Amino acid sequence: MVTMPVPKGFKVTSPFGPRWGTIHWGTDYGCGDNAGKPVYAVKDGTVTRAGAARGFGRWVTIDHPASNGGGETVYGHIIPEVSPGQKVREGQRIARIDGNKATNGGVVPHLHFEWHRYSWTQPGPNRLDPEVMLKGAKWVGDTPAPVRAATAVAANVLDWTQRFAFGRPRPTHQIKNIIIHVTVNAPGTPAENVANYQINSQSGSYHELTDTTIKHLIENTDDWLTWSTGNYGNDIGLHRSFVMWGTETRAQWLKYDAMLREAAKRDAEWCRKYNIPPVKLTAADLRAGKRGFAGHLETGQAWGGTDHVDPGTGFPWDVYLGYVREYINGTDKKEEGDMLTKKFFTDFIKGFIGPVISDVKDIRQQITGGRDAGEYPGWSVSQLVKNYQAKPGDNGTLPEMLAVALTEIQELRADVNEIKEAR
Repeated sequence: MVTMPVPKGFKVTSPFGPRWGTIHWGTDYGCGDNAGKPVYAVKDGTVTRAGAARGFGRWVTIDHPASNGGGETVYGHIIPEVSPGQKVREGQRIARIDGNKATNGGVVPHLHFEWHRYSWTQPGPNRLDPEVMLKGAKWVGDTPAPVRAATAVAANVLDWTQRFAFGRPRPTHQIKNIIIHVTVNAPGTPAENVANYQINSQSGSYHELTDTTIKHLIENTDDWLTWSTGNYGNDIGLHRSFVMWGTETRAQWLKYDAMLREAAKRDAEWCRKYNIPPVKLTAADLRAGKRGFAGHLETGQAWGGTDHVDPGTGFPWDVYLGYVREYINGTDKKEEGDMLTKKFFTDFIKGFIGPVISDVKDIRQQITGGRDAGEYPGWSVSQLVKNYQAKPGDNGTLPEMLAVALTEIQELRADVNEIKEAR
């Protein structure tokens, strides 16, 4: 659900689209006597900007988490009443319309409102028509309509973001990984129990918890730095923690298939929003800045600061990432076509198929001496023997061992011939 950014009685005074020979990349709202009228947040989110802005006089921008649809909204020609980093709720007053042309950008007082698909961007296709996005929105002060029975999924999503006061704001443009954790609790433990412990002890936090009843508890919004990995992974990751021990076998994880599927569906939303391919990364990949999925284990191997090994060796990465891919591929191909056919598959090839191809080339080079098709230079037998002799112990590659064997056979033949000649 969304709420109108202005009080009831306001009307659209200039819509999104062509205007005066150019494009109006937002929607203007007014009611005739606009100065000082309140402005409201259309959805829950975090204030990313509040202050001076060219053309607007002043503005407020709010980033909305993937859990409530994502995107960033812009409120211009206003006097801010909130600060950057502040979390706000849908319908909360965030500003008032600036009636002074000397400070509002030199315009007749009104609200200029924009809706950006992901985060603030220059004019273009990722700016959406606010009237479309606000279709069916309620007005502040309206009597709530009778509440319909919630669906099973909606009933199983709990928003506790206002209860997690520790951590700090962070920019969302640097998000590039989804990190999987476990809470080290018995399967069946309610997510609320874990969250309450974290709040009381301030011992750690995630973006979302998922328990075996398929309950998702949102602890923090995407733009909030959590206490999850004890290292750089906090800055660049979105963190999901399953309420599990972490010692489960693959078979035990797969018993909770419904939990894995529902979590994968939510991770697919993150993938779409932040262009994260559903591929498993190593510690080296993380250090190299690649996008994809990893466990708490890999973040410790990459940046230190922790000895955690979750989600454990039994976690079915292949199955889980397969589900994520299914949900991504089931989205609107028209809207997300560029990502899925270009950047998404490029990253997938680089992150998953690329290393396999490299390994195949390594094997080819070991056998033929040439790395690429049509190259068969072979190896220098004497150099292979030197390579083998330079290694500690009795370690050697197959070509090196064959070279040593051929050399020893040649030496034996020479000895035999010498004995024959002595007779």
